[in-house]
Amino acid sequence: MNETPRSVAIHLQSRQKEAANTKLFHNIVETFGDEIDLGSSMEADQDEEMSLELRTAGTLSEKNGRMILSYDETELTGMQGSTTQVSFSKKAPNLITMLRSGAVSTALVFEQGVRHICVYNTEVMPFEICIYARSVKNDLTMEGGSIQLDYLVEIHGAAAEHTIFTLDVKITDASM
Repeated sequence: MNETPRSVAIHLQSRQKEAANTKLFHNIVETFGDEIDLGSSMEADQDEEMSLELRTAGTLSEKNGRMILSYDETELTGMQGSTTQVSFSKKAPNLITMLRSGAVSTALVFEQGVRHICVYNTEVMPFEICIYARSVKNDLTMEGGSIQLDYLVEIHGAAAEHTIFTLDVKITDASM
């Protein structure tokens, strides 16, 4: 069933913290040893947390059994000029794909307990990242709901970063 896109209000929250002491990071060090350039990433205050909170408008639709949430990035996220699309199959709601297109483009895959290697394209250059989802919670339907991703991201050759990303979605139109 394909539904007409619905207008939604999105409340996005993201908390990020360096996670150099994660199992993922240690496995990478054990595998690659001296090939990894730690640079200044180990010198950062590991107790420092970055937070982002954003309210924006978007659309929510269902097409061929997939839920699709779409919104434009802003200057606040550092990805102005990009559009983000979060999608999942209704049959597998805890396997989330996040596609970004525009000034920054990527395809990120979040699946609890599984490590996915992705490419992040920027205006300067592309780079490889590894996503490891510690947990994926998703109750998003055409009536609203939320998605919460607790994951580690490792940029090739740098320390890992722990992120908790939450999207709360509320329907703003009256269509059904």
